[in-house]
This record gives sequence, C-alpha cells and structure tokens, in this order.
Amino acid sequence: MRCGVLLKKQKNLTPLEYQEGECGDAWIWIAFDPIHKVVIAYTVGKRTLSKAKELLHTLRNCVSEEIPYFTSDELDYYTCAIAEEYGIEKSFPNTEKRGRPKKPLKEILSSLVYAQVHKHRERGRVKKIDTRLLFGTASQIKGILLDSVVSNYVNTTFVERNNRTIRQQNGRFQRKTLQFSKKKALFSSQLALFFGYYHFIRPHQSLQIKNNMLSENWEKRTPFMSAGIVDHIWTFRELYFYKSYRKRGGEA
Repeated sequence: MRCGVLLKKQKNLTPLEYQEGECGDAWIWIAFDPIHKVVIAYTVGKRTLSKAKELLHTLRNCVSEEIPYFTSDELDYYTCAIAEEYGIEKSFPNTEKRGRPKKPLKEILSSLVYAQVHKHRERGRVKKIDTRLLFGTASQIKGILLDSVVSNYVNTTFVERNNRTIRQQNGRFQRKTLQFSKKKALFSSQLALFFGYYHFIRPHQSLQIKNNMLSENWEKRTPFMSAGIVDHIWTFRELYFYKSYRKRGGEA
C-alpha cells in the first residue's frame, strides 16, 4: 500500500471534505505477484474495509480458480476481506422457533493460507519482526516456502520494493512534492498510465534471462514478458495506440 495526495494534504481538509472522503490521503491498495513482478490488481481510496474488499474482489476476477497464498502487513481489513472473498457461505436451517434466525457465516477453506508480517516498533524504529498465521497450518506454510522460487520466509519485501518503485517513478506518491491531482479521475488515469509503462515498457533487472547457456548476452524482460502476456518490450507508441491498432486488424 502506498499513499499519495489528492487535491490537498489530509491535515488541511475542511470538515466537509473530510466527511466526503475523496480528498487528502489517496492510498493505493496493491495485490502483487513477486515471481513476475506484476501488479495483479489495485484500487485507490482510503484505508477502509470496503476498499480492502474491492481489492480482493478485483484480484479474484484476475486470477485462476486456484487460491493464492497471501501475505501482508498487520492491517486487520485484509483478514476480513480475504475471508469474505474466498470463504464459502454456510447457512443454517430454519428451526421455526421464536427469535431471529442465525445469519449465514463464512467458512474458511482448508486450502486458504494467509500469514501476516508483524513489526514491533520502539520510538518509530522496527526492533523485531515476527509472523502470524491467520488461515492455514504451519505445515502448509512450510511446504509453500520450500517450493517458492523467490523467498523461503514470510515477508512483504517484494511489495515494499514495488512501493519504492512507484514512489520513485510517480511524482504523486513522493513525500514532498508539488505533483498532485485535483480530481480522483485524473489521479486514477495517471496511475493506470504508469502501470501500463511499468508492465509493458520498463524492463526489470531481476527478470532478465540468458538467451542460452553458452551465451553471455542477457535478454531484458518486462513483468508482462515474464508472465507470458506479451513477447517483446513495447514502445510508447504501441501502448498509446493499442486499441486502434487492434481495430485495424494489426496494421502498423
């Protein structure tokens, strides 16, 4: 999650603007794939449960039926959102007795694995880091980490590194800047353009591969090349005119 500014800083909001909840801090919620460095889903808004649910719903519509392995920081909204989206609703039969019937509950699947990274701070500095297993078992976590090609311990390092990339290359997320949007639509449009550049055009150093075992030449790849979505590094022209290019049947 990364914070930007919409119209004005949070501390300068009027009571009405604060109540509306559109201006001030604009948090970007991100679901990140650490293997291919792909931002699978994102949404922009305040730190609320509804935004967490929106992110998980968007994520589920973007991935396969297989349930992902989740890690995050200790924000409580993630737990509720994951349970809401990936849990199975269990209803209770009508007993025909007096009183209100039991409300349906979300039953957590045994295949759902979710761990949080908890940071202990003293005077603003991180002194200790441990993990909390919310869904799944310790043996499931151990098996997932043994098979992982990017990390053998529970962490949020990769999404935090991605946050740094967003902050460095998108002025609206820098800490002290005059670059901010006055409207949420413009803020979201600029962010979509940035992610287009990030996924299609910008090569990622950790994703490059050798052309063959005997060659010393490395092939540069973007996140979408690594994920198999495209087969080459795009130009800005390809990104800007993609829709019109498809309508013309692939003509240059």
